[in-house]
Amino acid sequence: MQHFTSTALSKIDFRVRSIGAALFMACAVFSLAACGGGGTEVAPLPPPVKLVGEVLGQPEQVATSSLKASAGYSGNLDTARAIQAAGHAPMLDMLFMLPPASATVGQRYAIHADAEQKLLAFVRANADLLKPGVRVLIHDEIYWNPQGSSDAVDVLQPQLEALTQAVALMRVHAPQVMVGITVSPYGSIGRPATLDYIKRAIALVDWVGTDPYWFGDATGIADLNEWTRTFPAMAKASNPKVETWLIAQAFKDPAWDVAAFNGLMGTQLMLAQQFDHIIFFGWQFVSELPASYAGMNFSSQTKQLYAPYLKP
Repeated sequence: MQHFTSTALSKIDFRVRSIGAALFMACAVFSLAACGGGGTEVAPLPPPVKLVGEVLGQPEQVATSSLKASAGYSGNLDTARAIQAAGHAPMLDMLFMLPPASATVGQRYAIHADAEQKLLAFVRANADLLKPGVRVLIHDEIYWNPQGSSDAVDVLQPQLEALTQAVALMRVHAPQVMVGITVSPYGSIGRPATLDYIKRAIALVDWVGTDPYWFGDATGIADLNEWTRTFPAMAKASNPKVETWLIAQAFKDPAWDVAAFNGLMGTQLMLAQQFDHIIFFGWQFVSELPASYAGMNFSSQTKQLYAPYLKP
């Protein structure tokens, strides 16, 4: 997920709550006994509200977004504060403790030697953002090395050990936050050892996102859809308490096949219902990509696919 970096950088469900949720509220007002429970049974809690997020670059993009956003991720702290000021849930970039997986080339992967010092400095400087329950990203696309991912245990194990150390530091110095990682299908599909290590990584954290981005090759669409379809169940099996995020693609090269892209995203956004939350990358902020790729420039036909997440 190229955009979740420090340099380039929860889906609001606006539907009326279920009948069960309504009954819960009635029980809260009129007592459990009035709902036939005799005062001995606990009424079920209403389902959690899903969050819609957007990856943002600059503070002004909070106001200019056409998405029904209730959360936002940014590597820019001023933008994170603008997200918070708007009443949205900020997701913070804390990628300074662990190197990218590409650091495995030619050397043993390890947590940065000054990780704890950097973490302490970040905590001191950003107490206003580190509210209880805030989500922070400490590793982006774990195990994926674009220059050549490896399925060898001697490459994967040091990465898991470093992640374990980073999570432990977070639990000590910022115990109030939700610690997260992201996973790329490109570093995982067809690599059984890597998939096993992904499961071990998920077991350590509070939330996990995956970014099944398409880059124009129609032959890869089926694999991406299968990855997205099976990811939530795999994550929950690894860690029943983990929160799942679909990092949905909202960018496209204008030269890519429109029908293929629309077909992919129609399926991806349908599968998004299986995730706890959704966050879009590329609607406004496209990182190093050309501005013409941004979702806000999509054709009306393609935008229609995103309509449930767009402001009127």
